[in-house]
Amino acid sequence: MSKVRLAFLWHMHQPLYRQPETDEYLLPWVRLHATRAYYDMAWMLERHPGIRCTVNFTPVLLDQLEDYARGVARDRFLDLSIRPAAHLYDEERQALLRSFFMVDWETVVRAIPRYWELLQKRGRDMRFVDLPAVAKRFSDAELTDLQVLFNLGWMGFGALEDDRGLVELRRKGRDYTQEDLAYILAAQRRIVGQIVPRWRALSEKGQIELSTTPYYHPILPLVCDTDTARRAMPTVQLPPRFTYPQDARWHVRQAIESHARRFGKPPAGMWPAEGSVSPEALEVLASEGVRWACSDEGVLLHSLPADSPRLAALYRPWQVAAGSGQVSMLFRDRGLSDLIGFTYSKIPAATAVSDFLFNLETIGRAWDSAHLEGQPTVGVFLDGENPWEHFAGSGREFLDTFYGQLESSSAVETVTLSEAVAAASGRIERIHSGSWIEASYRIWIGHEEDRLGWTALGKAREAVEAAARDGTASVESLELARQHLYAAEGSDWFWWYGDDFSTEMAAEFDGLFRGHVIRACRLLGVAPPREALKPIKQLDQPGVETKPLREPTLLVSPTLDGRETNFFEWQGAGLYQPGQHRGSMFGGAQAFRSLHYAFDLNSLYLRLDPAETTARTMEVANRVSMTVLGPNQELRIDFGLAEDGQERPGTGPSGAPLGRAVFLQIFELAVPFAEVGLRPGDAAAFFLQIWRGDVEVERLPRSGFVNLTVPDQDFERIHWRV
Repeated sequence: MSKVRLAFLWHMHQPLYRQPETDEYLLPWVRLHATRAYYDMAWMLERHPGIRCTVNFTPVLLDQLEDYARGVARDRFLDLSIRPAAHLYDEERQALLRSFFMVDWETVVRAIPRYWELLQKRGRDMRFVDLPAVAKRFSDAELTDLQVLFNLGWMGFGALEDDRGLVELRRKGRDYTQEDLAYILAAQRRIVGQIVPRWRALSEKGQIELSTTPYYHPILPLVCDTDTARRAMPTVQLPPRFTYPQDARWHVRQAIESHARRFGKPPAGMWPAEGSVSPEALEVLASEGVRWACSDEGVLLHSLPADSPRLAALYRPWQVAAGSGQVSMLFRDRGLSDLIGFTYSKIPAATAVSDFLFNLETIGRAWDSAHLEGQPTVGVFLDGENPWEHFAGSGREFLDTFYGQLESSSAVETVTLSEAVAAASGRIERIHSGSWIEASYRIWIGHEEDRLGWTALGKAREAVEAAARDGTASVESLELARQHLYAAEGSDWFWWYGDDFSTEMAAEFDGLFRGHVIRACRLLGVAPPREALKPIKQLDQPGVETKPLREPTLLVSPTLDGRETNFFEWQGAGLYQPGQHRGSMFGGAQAFRSLHYAFDLNSLYLRLDPAETTARTMEVANRVSMTVLGPNQELRIDFGLAEDGQERPGTGPSGAPLGRAVFLQIFELAVPFAEVGLRPGDAAAFFLQIWRGDVEVERLPRSGFVNLTVPDQDFERIHWRV
């Protein structure tokens, strides 16, 4: 039997979780995957030196790992972990109960009796949980245990094996202290700092090959030209054409530079995000010096004559035309890759490994029976981080058994991708335009929500080009705006649009995408696209952070005097309460605890209530700025804070007076719609920044924007309710 050459590619990736406006990290998955998958996978390969494989790290993931290692990244889950349970505000206690069971329930939560007990007390189906009421029933001790168990539950087998202190905390099981929590968080940071050096060492000793992906994980063919999607889906409805091959080239070039800086040499090859390729994308790769790339068997079979036998086509490397050059390619065996990714977690490790090896040996025997030349080369490419959440013991037994049997196998040898493609001889003149899913790009451009996202991105990208041509923005602003749009070109935002996939964090992903688009436009001083001013993702329950407690229902014309003149003055206004949880800006101080917003037919009115006393607010802040985003322009208005009850004008973009405000017991301001270019029926949005000098103390809302439609004469008739 011909010896099968097995080429693994483990793909490590997380999108950019840093918020465009505040630079705060929204979600913790980089930090938590580091303590399991990134550490575990290196740990296991160190113990199986006979295994050769390729491991792919995206630059956007490495950037975030570096931020955590340097201690400059602080995500909201980390802030909730650090804060002693006794000091948590009501909103924070609810956030803890909402978020700190986000780990596999069967393999982690059920395995720890205390963790399972806390889940039962909270309730398993959040649709039927009255979270404010439930949170009041949790003691400080229970919440401390939850803080510890969530972070401990994300520790993989390598972390536990190398740190006996973590094992002792796991054994302790309950009644944790602040010292216990501090120990775990210190271990997290230490582990994160070891990820890149550990993988670099494996590469330098020649056991593994490290590769990369275009910088922010974009669907490279769609960045080159969204109309490419019609090649696989001729009847698909598409957004206005987006065609920026120069952006695609930036993603590739910068990924190569990032990789060389971190790992000591440029990569030989790339895993294109989602295995997405096209003739234009391959031309970019080849012209930037990329020697190999990979995709899925569906793309391969669509690139060959319809009668091409799968066996002879799939299990060999190819040379593929790429403009005036060529790129070597290997294509993944979809079935074998998916067995590891989605099936083997449900069966015993020994059974899974035996099944996989049987499949490989079957390929070898079939190869011989077909009298094919050379050795069959099998590509198994898959996510290297997410599957292990669902394996018992984070996949330790499976990986240990798997690698051990591969090392001793006489029927299989493991190879890197560069080794796998070295003997490429067959040639493909034109690669099919598609990805690993359905050999198309439907997931990222086939839904109405996708099209809205691409439309918003395209309008912002056009604004950058216009500003560059006209010289209306500084070189620095143009570069920063481009960076935000490169991030917005990432595939992850579009993955969650449409109805194919679901996540509890859909609102956060939507907000991150739109935030990059809006931030780019703000840097250029142009109005953001209308599509970006309100949520693209349609949800039954909007995201917690940007959801108002109350929408405006009446036209309101309050008296601006800095006091609550009477109970009914702001009745019918909208209300947003950010809660007490804050980041580290200005020591985490808070100036205001709630934002009321209202309007009549002429003006928008805001009211800010001090978090404590007016005197304390004046210690914390001395200025409020309001940014209004309309369909045709964006502008910022600055209002000084002076606790004297005197009405003062705001300062508009040109220094001219705009709006008026007064602060005494509460801070009230008014901005005429006409003076900010808004007309009845216009969709608009705003947010507030609270400043102490040049230091931003807080932002309201904390992420995203308050959205509104400028009212007309029918507003109260439409919104009237008993």
